[in-house]
Amino acid sequence: MNPQILQQQIDSIERSGVVAPPNTWISSYVVTKKSGKSYRYYRLMTHRRDEEGKLKKKMLKYLGAEDSKAYKKMVAAIKRRNRIQALQRQLLRLMAQGQPQPRRRSRGSSAVNSPLTTSDRMLLVQLQQQLTELMVRFEQFEREMKRMQNSSVKSS
Repeated sequence: MNPQILQQQIDSIERSGVVAPPNTWISSYVVTKKSGKSYRYYRLMTHRRDEEGKLKKKMLKYLGAEDSKAYKKMVAAIKRRNRIQALQRQLLRLMAQGQPQPRRRSRGSSAVNSPLTTSDRMLLVQLQQQLTELMVRFEQFEREMKRMQNSSVKSS
């Protein structure tokens, strides 16, 4: 399959609606009322690493019951995300097959002006997403440190 066609499919899916964030899933839980009737509710979950490096689950958004709009929209968003990820993997495999093995450059050559390939762009996008996530975590860390400093000043 042609890399341009795969990229067009990815772009089309992205334009068709909201795409779920990476590393998220829908989790369900059951609430049993005093009458004995059980109700199933859903929430959007993610995971993060704590200070010791262990994975911890975190709820991002309450989605409600199975017939709620929020739940249905998130199911569709996760399907779009999964389809995009599958197409990106296919695109990376295709690009890896189509590219010749890297040759050693002579001392005088430079890659400064070489154009970005589709796989380079995808890697750049992934790097930008990771950088954004890192910045968000750093800002959260700074806020937590300020909060801890403020609470220690108040207790002194």
